[in-house]
Amino acid sequence: MSHDGAMTETAPTPLRRNPDYIRLTGGQVVEAVGSGMTGMALLLLTFELTGSSAQAGLVSAAYGVGHLAAGLPAGALVDRWDRRRTLVVTGLLLAVVMATVPIAGALGTITFGHLLAVALVEGCLASFIWPAGRAAIKTIVPPEQLGTAATVTQARMSVGSLVGPALSGALFAVGHVVPLVVNAVLYALAALGYRSVRTPLPAPARTPDASSGLVREIGEGLAWVWRTAPIRDMVAVGMVLNLAANGIFTVAILALQRDGLPPQGLGLLESALGACALVGALLAGLLLRRLRVGTVTIAVIWSMVVLLALMPLSPSVWWVGALGCAVSLALPAVNAGMGAFSLHVTPDGMQGRAGSASGFVSSAMMPLGIGAAGFLLEHWGRTPALLTYTGLLAVAGVLVSASRHIRTIPRTEDFARLPQASSVPS
Repeated sequence: MSHDGAMTETAPTPLRRNPDYIRLTGGQVVEAVGSGMTGMALLLLTFELTGSSAQAGLVSAAYGVGHLAAGLPAGALVDRWDRRRTLVVTGLLLAVVMATVPIAGALGTITFGHLLAVALVEGCLASFIWPAGRAAIKTIVPPEQLGTAATVTQARMSVGSLVGPALSGALFAVGHVVPLVVNAVLYALAALGYRSVRTPLPAPARTPDASSGLVREIGEGLAWVWRTAPIRDMVAVGMVLNLAANGIFTVAILALQRDGLPPQGLGLLESALGACALVGALLAGLLLRRLRVGTVTIAVIWSMVVLLALMPLSPSVWWVGALGCAVSLALPAVNAGMGAFSLHVTPDGMQGRAGSASGFVSSAMMPLGIGAAGFLLEHWGRTPALLTYTGLLAVAGVLVSASRHIRTIPRTEDFARLPQASSVPS
């Protein structure tokens, strides 16, 4: 009897019965759908307005530039501010920014510069949502459930990839600015979801010597990443992976659009990739409980190299879709495993700064990969552009295989026994 009682006391509440986790995740799902809609809508609208794949690529890249520019200060500010208030205010600001496009459409004043600015500002605001949501999860979810929560978060992102582009493509056929009207509404609803979280999500307690300026706090986040060898290696791999993967898929989408695939077709293709990513995210939890995260990461990246090396040979959208779906099935396991590991080893008081610092560095090459895709497609052609990015992906495979720190990352079930940042060997 006492044994049963002990089990009852210590067993954590399942995530599906954690109301605040459900509220937070619900807001994140809605926000992810909105984000998925925005990327497709801005890409299609820019191409429709300018007729240039290069300019469409620049608008897509602007999101990454904004995310990069705001990432480091956003992380430091998230560690100063109430996390719930940060999520709510950011969601509302995103709704306002998206609403400017249909308003300009009604006035007949949409320009390339306006779309570029919208993508840039969205990237800046998204820099606050990710570290604030990450820190909120660590507050709401017990340590032994963080691995599961990370896979659910990955599934949430896949939902956005699944629903957002298809919805955006369908609505674009109704009216070019209609997706962004719906988008603004979704961001407002996400803000309401964040507002409904009842668990206090205050900024972490600050030590007397932590009243330093913003620049110093940003430096502390970067220093933490550099000192923590597993995170440092993950960030280096992430830089090359973001450059290559984003470039590959941007080239593929722009090439199909240039070849005459209608918006609905592009939306359905991206949704098919999102559906595969959702399945991959659901399977990731089972896989990562049985195999080392490091082993899975190495296997997935080299599998991506082989699969994507075949993409330049693809004669049709069906072949591109099949290869893309195979990659989308595998990649969530890497993202979930690495995300859960980072969440575990990072102290609460460093979540914003460390998360933004690692995200800043690993994403630094993403705008270059996306922005260069349009130019490479126009001046080199599809096959040379795809082969260039696939070669870069192979570099990521070499880096991850050479890293002892990544190779030895254990199963997610063993994460609860991992030390936090100050104890992680460097």
